[in-house]
Amino acid sequence: YCLFIVYGSFIPFHFNFDPNFVRWRWSLFLSDSLHERIAHASLSDVVSNILLFIPFGILRMWLWSARVQGKRPLLPILVTAAYGLIFGVVIESGQTLSPGRISSLLDALCNGLGAFIGAIWGLVLVRSFRGSFKATLVHVLRNQPTLLLLCYLLLGVLANSYFPFDVTLDVSAVWQNIKRSQLVPFQKGFHQYWFELLIEKGAIFAGIGYLVLTNLQRLWRRTGAGLAWLLCCALVCAIETGKVFFAGRAFYAENVMIAALGALLGIILLPNLVALSWVKRRPEAVWFALVVGFLIYLELSPFDWIVLAELPARFSRIEWLPFKAYYSAEPLGALFDLQKKIYASIPLGFVVMSLPSIKVTSSPRRKAALLCIVIAAAIELAQVLLSSRIPSTTDVIIFSAGAWVGIVLFEGYRRFTANNEIHSTAE
Repeated sequence: YCLFIVYGSFIPFHFNFDPNFVRWRWSLFLSDSLHERIAHASLSDVVSNILLFIPFGILRMWLWSARVQGKRPLLPILVTAAYGLIFGVVIESGQTLSPGRISSLLDALCNGLGAFIGAIWGLVLVRSFRGSFKATLVHVLRNQPTLLLLCYLLLGVLANSYFPFDVTLDVSAVWQNIKRSQLVPFQKGFHQYWFELLIEKGAIFAGIGYLVLTNLQRLWRRTGAGLAWLLCCALVCAIETGKVFFAGRAFYAENVMIAALGALLGIILLPNLVALSWVKRRPEAVWFALVVGFLIYLELSPFDWIVLAELPARFSRIEWLPFKAYYSAEPLGALFDLQKKIYASIPLGFVVMSLPSIKVTSSPRRKAALLCIVIAAAIELAQVLLSSRIPSTTDVIIFSAGAWVGIVLFEGYRRFTANNEIHSTAE
């Protein structure tokens, strides 16, 4: 992660070692008034510099977890914050050599603050995982593993609905959002691309509806489809209504209608589809096809294909330098794009590792990782055929990293189920 921070801090790696330039940049850096920088600070820069170092603090406390167990954690937290501050100062000093960068002690202070916040979160996460959270997770994995998949889908829905998470409690702002809302479905046509609406609302909530029904029936065997659908409808209405409390968002009745219909279809149809003999024979292949299909939709929509005469020009637009597009992008937008791609690629690694043809190999982790890279590269290369997409090595790296997380999660889940079977047999 430290290498990632360094890479992101110096991209596109344009440096000027002219002594006069270096002397001038250092004089600005050292004479820069911290008070003036704070007074004229950009909120997006401050937030992005803090967020960048929160994982740094979490990971550093994770490394120290064995040492701080049962001890006072104040010193490790302060040391982690100091490491973040020193690291930030070194990076800002190095940026004096880059003409396209602005060095600032405020950014270094934000880095230290992010490391401090991350250290506190890391301590809480480590202690929670060793305590009640771990026991709860083990109980869920043992009795209702599909509940985790339900939470995963809901997390994606919430992030997509409320980004950029600009909460507003101002009455006038909320009233403006309410006035922009559409209470009559399709009164002004589709408020977004219709195929995107069907996938992100209808198809996703079909899966959510099925998972709600499945988990309710595990708790109460006599639970009917009606109760599951009512819960899904209440959930959809709550999520859509919550949008009016976020700046730039509005309530759309067609979102509620399509999501509710999708949940109904999922509750009615998916149990019958899952019961089909060919699905029972090869469930891993079905999951693999669904995940790859979702990635194709995510990366190739709105499917605005070019004519073949444009193909040579499209190849020249491929971005070979990793994370080049993120360098010039708005920080929060880049962060959300990164989160969305990692979120979508984690299931890819998980389902690839579950394939029988991968599990029987001598090195399943390596074979699965290679297959995920090939899939990501193939989907990204297909973007040369779309006028609204620009292929880049960045997405291949992000999808491969997310898939690797899925691979590791599958191995952990398989070890847990194996240990659980041994424990059940012993009992």
